[in-house]
Amino acid sequence: MYVTNKSLYDRSLEKTPEQLFINSLRKEYELSPAESLGILELAKGCLFGEVPKVLGKQKFLCASRKAKHGRALKEQEKIEVELTLDGGIEDLDVLRSQGSKALRQLKILRITEEAYWQGGLLTQEDAGRLLQVSSRTIREDIRELQKDGNLVHTRGNEQDIGRGISHKSRIIELYLKGYTYDEIMRKSRHSPHSIKRYVSSFGRLLLIKSHGIKNISEISRLLHQSERLTKEYLELYEKHKKEDHWPKVYVELLEQLKALYPSKKKTGGRKVGK
Repeated sequence: MYVTNKSLYDRSLEKTPEQLFINSLRKEYELSPAESLGILELAKGCLFGEVPKVLGKQKFLCASRKAKHGRALKEQEKIEVELTLDGGIEDLDVLRSQGSKALRQLKILRITEEAYWQGGLLTQEDAGRLLQVSSRTIREDIRELQKDGNLVHTRGNEQDIGRGISHKSRIIELYLKGYTYDEIMRKSRHSPHSIKRYVSSFGRLLLIKSHGIKNISEISRLLHQSERLTKEYLELYEKHKKEDHWPKVYVELLEQLKALYPSKKKTGGRKVGK
């Protein structure tokens, strides 16, 4: 527990829309904190899939991924991207459990990846300006992130990375390889709440596959996510599948999901024919 930021965390937490919703459930319906949080997550997943975040975002002008190296940056093609500087309750969770440095590194991963998938590339100076720290601090953070296996898409090192995968897919891959939640938290700088949500999303993919659905557009619609991310999930699915048999981790994940969302059995006295 990062106790230095505890009081700041508690004050900030009370102001988030998520906590206001939880407080209302506890007050109006006398639910426990765990029950209230469960309802919140279910509502977010059913209504929005990936919850839209308007607050905490900022538009920023950066170099296009098409811009060539070797020319002055001011002469290069630019593109406007929208970046998430404040991830709300999930950022606060990282601040509380891992500290301000881990939160800053999480933001570096997030904003550089967001810029990349929107067709842009941030420089280390861009990241420092957005996070209000020096370029030296950004360089040191990037070295630590890369040491833990993270891909950081910046203009300075993009040529050495090539095609990468999203942080969501990387977290799922760590889970499939048998890493514990604590180990994944340390490597990815994400909160346990985020990790659980990404793993649950992959579990829903397994559930969809078990029903014989193969169309990528349909799978993406059911998962409320982009086709690009669905393709990454399907690549992971094929990579860890053992020929025509599902590995133990797939079976366990699917069973956990079925336990959380049991199917309703028909009642009413009418017998179903064999």
